[in-house]
Amino acid sequence: MVQPSDGLAVDLRTVLAAEATAVQRYSYFSHIAEIEGQGEIARAFSELAESIACVAHGHIDALQGIADPQTEATVGETRLNLAASMADVLHEAHEVYPRLVATAHEKGHPDVASWLTTLGSLKRSHLARFQGMLAALEAPSPAAPAADAATKGDADD
Repeated sequence: MVQPSDGLAVDLRTVLAAEATAVQRYSYFSHIAEIEGQGEIARAFSELAESIACVAHGHIDALQGIADPQTEATVGETRLNLAASMADVLHEAHEVYPRLVATAHEKGHPDVASWLTTLGSLKRSHLARFQGMLAALEAPSPAAPAADAATKGDADD
């Protein structure tokens, strides 16, 4: 198992970030090629993005025993994955995007600030969605349903 202090863990996080960026770039390039009517090139970019996403998943698998590459929280099962996702989105919504908005305003880019404000709101909605999923996951399971009326009626006959 890869150890957190191992240089390999640091390197895996670095290549994961690069692969994740490549997935997004190729997905975007596919979208542009599609708009331009270059269907074959769009499909090729899309296939490459999918292939690289599998590579990124492998890096996450290798890091799973250590910690989430983004939050350093323990991940693996759904409950832990939701908690790590919530920590990341909470940080982005309440720290990263507000800081970026302020910087964009300071640098005289009101359109960029507006875009980043919208993304901060999106992150807050993602947080609410993750919280709802976690609450649903932690809710007690409903009792086994009672026999339906038709079956119950037949038993009474």
